[in-house]
Amino acid sequence: MWSWSLWSLLLALLFLHKVYSTQDDDTLPRIAVIGAGLGGASSAYFLRQLFGKEVQIDVFEANRVGGRAAVINIDGQDYEAGASIIHKKNRYMAEFASQFNKSDDRLSHSASFIGLYGNSGMVFQTSDWQAVSLAKLLWRYGFDLYTLREWTKHSLISKFERIYEFQDRGMAFTTLEDMLRAMSDSILNMTRHSLQDVLRDAGLSQRFIDELAMAALRNNYGQTTSAHGFVGAVSLIGAESDLWSVRGGNKQIVELLLKESKASLIEAKVTSVILMKDELGTGSIAYEVEYEKTHADPNNNISSREYDIVVVATPVSGTKHRISFIDFPNPMTPFVQDYHTTIAMFVQGRINSTTFKLSHQDEFPTDLFTVSPDLFFNSIGKLSSVNPGSRSEATGQKESAVWKTFLNKVPTEEQINQLFENRSDLRLVDWLAYPEYRPGNDLPPFMLYDRLYYVNAIESAAAAMEISVIGAKNVALLAFNQWHGHFDKIDELHLEIGEEVHAEL
Repeated sequence: MWSWSLWSLLLALLFLHKVYSTQDDDTLPRIAVIGAGLGGASSAYFLRQLFGKEVQIDVFEANRVGGRAAVINIDGQDYEAGASIIHKKNRYMAEFASQFNKSDDRLSHSASFIGLYGNSGMVFQTSDWQAVSLAKLLWRYGFDLYTLREWTKHSLISKFERIYEFQDRGMAFTTLEDMLRAMSDSILNMTRHSLQDVLRDAGLSQRFIDELAMAALRNNYGQTTSAHGFVGAVSLIGAESDLWSVRGGNKQIVELLLKESKASLIEAKVTSVILMKDELGTGSIAYEVEYEKTHADPNNNISSREYDIVVVATPVSGTKHRISFIDFPNPMTPFVQDYHTTIAMFVQGRINSTTFKLSHQDEFPTDLFTVSPDLFFNSIGKLSSVNPGSRSEATGQKESAVWKTFLNKVPTEEQINQLFENRSDLRLVDWLAYPEYRPGNDLPPFMLYDRLYYVNAIESAAAAMEISVIGAKNVALLAFNQWHGHFDKIDELHLEIGEEVHAEL
């Protein structure tokens, strides 16, 4: 196993005297960003803020700007197909919405009718009456919901939010392990233990773990409570009611970030990153990025460009589309980051009354979450358009509502018919959306090599829009600090942010 703290130390020692530690302040790098999802677009945005208006930034994207923030059109209405919710405490996403005049375009998300479903049928349902729902929750789970809220507030959110103060002061981290440790040793330790173990230690009941925690993880990440504790805790926070999205689709934030960055968008698939020059004596280093143009003559579509800094904002392992790293002194990516297949199935139609024992369609919950790992589907949720009120929406009537079902495999026709008794439209979206969250997995570095950075390292902690932006800002700060030799702002933990933090660090 690689120790990434050791890896970052070796890199720092090897390149301490290189050119980025002695760059003239007037020298500007040529920067490539690979990927135009939220991680890539926000990287370009932060790099522009840090390096100034004259720096060259090229963003490569093979498919569409937005990445996993995408919409799908069904019967003339757009629906969120990927990254769909934002938490009220997501500082960067809220700031972007404000900056781009989208604060008044927030759509709140709160499930009014929730069901938990197991092998033997419905396990739990809320009521249309809030008081009745609270009574039912107390009867089944006791004070577990209060315990969870207090635990997430004090053991997770307050410590996680330290990253904002670090980044406000220009601090950056070379590895994900170092970043999590800077937040709190307890947060780092969550990645080494399963969610069920973490919640037991926090005093939550086994019933809560087997039902509510399992439902949240299966819906948000397609995995079970055997996933590591940090991603599980993030998943539980994502099940709260304080959630929102942007009217018109969250992808607008990505598009506006890229526009604001004033980067050049190159519609191409990057195939390789080549270490062209790495002179230990002079500190000179350069990369060649080879790419295939998306819209070009197939006989003449290979091109390349030279850069001083390369930011990779797409997975480098565990997916179908891999980038080759050529002429490096050692093999790249000695870590494993397997990505989980999630199928999002969109259906306009009627829920199967026989399967779910319904006498009327209105008896089916707005959001149904499964608690049994051997069920073939993870959740079913009734969707609202990203432009509500634009017409008499199909979502208003369950007879012709649009439903999103999460599964881990492409369903058979028989399985689809088990869920829906008729349908007028069906779409499948296949995502390699997030890693497999096994406890104790290696946590990848943000720095793969000198001036070669990896935004998606942060997804091994958890995949969410705000977390992706945090990873992007860390990489931008890391690139800036290394280029200008600000080593006191890299992996340093002496910030004056309270005695409690000092005690933990």
